[in-house]
Amino acid sequence: MTRKSYARGKEHPRHGRRPGDDVRHSEPSEVWSIEKVVPGGEGLARLESGEIGFAPGTLPGERARVVRSSAGRGYRRALRLEILEPAPGRVEPPCPLASVCGGCDLLHADYPTQLRIKQQILKEALERTGRLSAPAELGIEPAPRPLGYRNRLRVHLGQDGSIGFHARGSHRIIDVRHCAVADPALATLLDTFRDVARAEPELAAWFEEAELRIAPEPPRELVRLARRRGARADASASERVLARVRTRFAVSVVGAPDALAQRFRHPDGGALLVPPGAFVQVNWAVNTRIVAALVQGARDRAVASFLDLYAGAGNLGLALLRAGLSGTLVESVAVAADAARQVVREEGLTGAEILAVDALEAVERFVREARRFELIVLDPPRAGAAELVGCVAELEPRAIAYVSCDPVTLARDLRRLVDRGFVLEGIRGYDMFPGTHHFETLAWLRRGEVPAR
Repeated sequence: MTRKSYARGKEHPRHGRRPGDDVRHSEPSEVWSIEKVVPGGEGLARLESGEIGFAPGTLPGERARVVRSSAGRGYRRALRLEILEPAPGRVEPPCPLASVCGGCDLLHADYPTQLRIKQQILKEALERTGRLSAPAELGIEPAPRPLGYRNRLRVHLGQDGSIGFHARGSHRIIDVRHCAVADPALATLLDTFRDVARAEPELAAWFEEAELRIAPEPPRELVRLARRRGARADASASERVLARVRTRFAVSVVGAPDALAQRFRHPDGGALLVPPGAFVQVNWAVNTRIVAALVQGARDRAVASFLDLYAGAGNLGLALLRAGLSGTLVESVAVAADAARQVVREEGLTGAEILAVDALEAVERFVREARRFELIVLDPPRAGAAELVGCVAELEPRAIAYVSCDPVTLARDLRRLVDRGFVLEGIRGYDMFPGTHHFETLAWLRRGEVPAR
């Protein structure tokens, strides 16, 4: 019988604890039957004790012997286990660090299995959290490349010379020499950065984190450094090491002004200008599919005006402007809003208003001014847009397009919009993050009957 072991937090038994956990650990082994994979990437089992068991590194249908677990309020978490009966979709992970690195939690599943898991996560979020009927054809659009797709990575710099990602459930740094999901050009940048950091040990003394980012156009390679908290203040010393590092690639420092920006191209020929402090999706190929679906959806609904909330550097809003719509882009990060303005000027786009303000502040103002937009685009961070869905409804748009990276907060917000008279008319997942439990979703709502109060 095939048996595979999975250990979590070997060196530090308390790794992976959550609020409410205690320090008890079960030693006698027991067999768990994995029912499904839940948000967070862990397998779920219903235990004879009545508790819920969470088991990382497992797949639906598998049986696992748990030899060590931690206990929480009503649940247990496997810290060490071995697979007794593997699922048909189990594969050998393409990364030797898959069981300990905190980055990818589904590399032990083949790609069709990953997509089925994400489809089930989305379906259950809609039905359980949103109390909505999931469409019969609820699809997750696959990524063109299940590996080698990421255009940016965030690595941590240890003062012991380690460079890599945090171990699963801890702040211990896993020294990484190769990342299976990094674009080959990004993998090369990671190698170069490692060489430079090893040659310049002072770098880790002054900086604790680096975001490595690649783009199709110069500067193709960009490194954004975050200063180490509590490090002795010596600007001249840190600047000397930065000057040497800048001879190898473009460097930005968090909190310091600079004129650096990278360009990404959409299929429509337009640009997305992304300064170091602005957000860009990690999987550009899948991002362009979402943008195309948004533009086509706007055309199908014959909308002429839009409000883009959480607009970033204009990833969605600029594409709508190029498609002939007029609209307002709202983004709280000033450098991102400035980048969108620059593209509007460069491309001669008309009908654009770009505001560098908080999304809720902008919507509340638009409600007071009785402004109207035919389409509202929501692309919030993982926490969702709970604080403004009520205000959005007061703007009375004909349609809402909601782009989300978290199916649970998406379902919660969709429920609130449905309760305010909107009808969910379409939803589709996009596998932005192969190898992990994460994915993006685009949901469409139309304005229906406003419920009586």
